[in-house]
Amino acid sequence: MTQTKADVTIGVHPNNHSLFVLRRLGFLEEILKDLNATVAWVDYTDGARTPLRIASGEIDFGGTGSTPPLTAQASGIDIVYVAVSNPRTASGALVVRKESPVQSVADLKGLRIALSEGSWHTSFLATALDKAGLLYDDVARADIGNKGAKALLAGEVEAWVGNDPQLTELHNKGLIRTLVPLESHISHRSVWFASRDFATNQPQLLKAVVEALQQADQWIQDNTREAAELFARDLPDWPSADSWEAALQRRPWGLQPITEEFITEQQRVADLLARQHILPKSIVVSDAVLPVPVEIGGE
Repeated sequence: MTQTKADVTIGVHPNNHSLFVLRRLGFLEEILKDLNATVAWVDYTDGARTPLRIASGEIDFGGTGSTPPLTAQASGIDIVYVAVSNPRTASGALVVRKESPVQSVADLKGLRIALSEGSWHTSFLATALDKAGLLYDDVARADIGNKGAKALLAGEVEAWVGNDPQLTELHNKGLIRTLVPLESHISHRSVWFASRDFATNQPQLLKAVVEALQQADQWIQDNTREAAELFARDLPDWPSADSWEAALQRRPWGLQPITEEFITEQQRVADLLARQHILPKSIVVSDAVLPVPVEIGGE
């Protein structure tokens, strides 16, 4: 018997907290009942590959940091922006070990830095290096994903582009020192995007996804401890529920529409990444904006 294809397929990975929670709460399934529609979820660990999953038709919709949609555009993947979060500048930083002799970004030239290449880490590190007069290739990058914190503490790298909840945990233990905060470098928003085909041809389904995400974010905000325990339960190799709770309390919740401010932020970073040949070509960010924006509840 042939399985019926779902009406919308959504990619889920641990670093987009909103989608990770939504996938487990059933809010979207309830909304889709009124549309006589169904959802399928695709779980994976590397958020930076979300655009490739959209390009292959595996998923219709996903969420990441700010870099993957830029990579998508530069690679000819026809995505459109749907919504963003408010800036999350408390949720990431470029850090070193507490006792490290490194005192400035300039000191990092030639040293190893751990990051998740292709994620928001790339945009942040490139911007920080550029402001210090360095090129992206002036440092040795270790693309080791969520193993960066352990590598830093083990002395395998000299710096780490860190994110919560690991960042909060190590700060609370007094093991690391912030070299560069996110503030004044990138806004570090969550970004949700979809294939243009899905967004154009299924506006009601897209609206349903956005509505459900708003509900999930509200639930996290209202039930932070329960949300933290959910993450700790389903991600046993990650930090404890206490660290998750502290991290979740540090960031804003709720979806925002695509604004000129966001487009300008993205274009500034896209131009830098293209100039340093991190992107294969220059792009126009506004080309990935829907002519009729998705209605965001609470606007």
